[in-house]
Amino acid sequence: MNKSPLVYIDFGGSRISAIAGFVQDDHALKVLGEQLRLSDDVKSGIVEKMTGAAFKVNEITKLLQNSLKLEQISRVSISVNARTMKHYTYTLESQIFNLVTDKLLKDIEKKCKEDVENDKIYVFECIPLAYYIDGERVDNPTGKHGSNIRIDFNVIIGNYQVKESLERSIERTGIAVDYIHLGIEAVSTAILDDKNRDDGCAIIAFGATTTTLGVYCEGMLQELCVIPLGGMNITKDIQELGVSFQNAELLKCKTGCAMEKMVTKPINVQIPNENPHGEPVKISTLFLATIIESRLEEMLEPIFQQIDSIPYPLHSGIVITGGAAKLKFLTEFIAEKTGFQVRIGNHTEWLSEDTDEKFFDPSYSQAVGALLLSNELIQKQVEIQQAAIKPKLPNNFIKKMANKINIGMESLFKYDDMEKEQNEQQK
Repeated sequence: MNKSPLVYIDFGGSRISAIAGFVQDDHALKVLGEQLRLSDDVKSGIVEKMTGAAFKVNEITKLLQNSLKLEQISRVSISVNARTMKHYTYTLESQIFNLVTDKLLKDIEKKCKEDVENDKIYVFECIPLAYYIDGERVDNPTGKHGSNIRIDFNVIIGNYQVKESLERSIERTGIAVDYIHLGIEAVSTAILDDKNRDDGCAIIAFGATTTTLGVYCEGMLQELCVIPLGGMNITKDIQELGVSFQNAELLKCKTGCAMEKMVTKPINVQIPNENPHGEPVKISTLFLATIIESRLEEMLEPIFQQIDSIPYPLHSGIVITGGAAKLKFLTEFIAEKTGFQVRIGNHTEWLSEDTDEKFFDPSYSQAVGALLLSNELIQKQVEIQQAAIKPKLPNNFIKKMANKINIGMESLFKYDDMEKEQNEQQK
C-alpha cells in the first residue's frame, strides 16, 4: 500500500469502532476495514467510563493494525455529537488597514474563539455567517477596501468535558488525536452536495443515544440541535416486553414500523423470553409499531419544533441518516410531521467500487465524512508546507533573469545566423 491510511475512531452509544481508509487518486474513498467492540462507556456523546473506553480503543486499533498489516497506528481522528453542544451568533468588528486580507479574517476568527472560550466552554467551530464592510454586506471580503469590517459568526460550543473525555480515552493508549470533527459536518460532507447546502437542507442524524439536527443554508451550517435520545431508546422500550436487548433490536430492525397506520395486516411474532425459564413472548406487529411511533414522537418533537421555527428555506428538504434511518416508513413519518420532502442520505458515491458493501449502510455516513474531512485537511497542510518552502524571489530579480535569458536567446539566434552566412560564403 502506497498511502498511509487514515484512521477514524467512532465513539457510539452502543459501540466503539476503528475504521481505516484512504482517498485514492480518483478521489474515491477506499475503506479498508473496521474493528469494533460493544460498549456502554459513552452516554449522549460523553465518555463516562474512561478506563473501559481506553481499553477498547487500544484493543480495536491493535486488531485493525494486525488484520490490515498496517504500521503502528499513532494518529487518529474523532467526531463529536454531544447533548451539551449548542450554537449561537457572535459578532465581532475590526478596523481595516488598506484592504481585507486572509490573515485579518483568521485573526478575527481567532479572537472570536478566545472571547467565547473559557475553562468550562470549548469552541468547536466559529463559522462565518455574514460579512459587512462599512455596513454593507459582501459575499467575499478578501481584497476589498474599507475602514471597518464586521463578521457574524455561528459559534458551536460544548462542555470541555466532551472534548477532554474523548481525547483522553485515546491518548491513554499512546495514540494522538489529529482532528476533531463536528459529527454533523462529517455527515454533511458525506451526504450533501453544494447545491443542497446553498438551497437549504436539514439533516437528522440518528445515533444510538443522540439524535442531531443540522440545518444548512447559503452554504453554511446555520442551526445545530443535539437531543440525548436515539435509536437505543426505542430498543429499550421494546425490551420492556420481556425480551433481550439483542432480540428487541432485531424486532425493531426486521419487523418494526414508524407508523401504526401503515400496519395494514398485523401478525404475531414469537420471541424467546429474556428469562430462560419464561414462556416465549408473542408480540403483534401493530403493537410494536405503536411503541415505536410513540417513542419517535417524543424523541423528535424538539427537532420538529426547531425545524418549524427556522427562518431559512429548505428547498432541498430533509435528509436522514444513521442506523435508525432504515426503519420502515420513517421518511413518511417525518414528512407527515414537517411537511417537507424526506429522503435517506446516500454516501456511496464517495466509496470505491471495491469497498465492502457493509460500509454502504447509512450508519457509516459519519465515518465516511470524517475520513474525507481528514484527508482534505491533510491536503491543505501539504499545500501550505509546499508554499512555505517554495523560493520567493523578488520581482526585480525575476525581471533581470528574464532579460538575461532573452539576451542569451538573441545571441544564440545571431550566432546561428552568422554560422549560416559563413557556410554559404565557403560554398
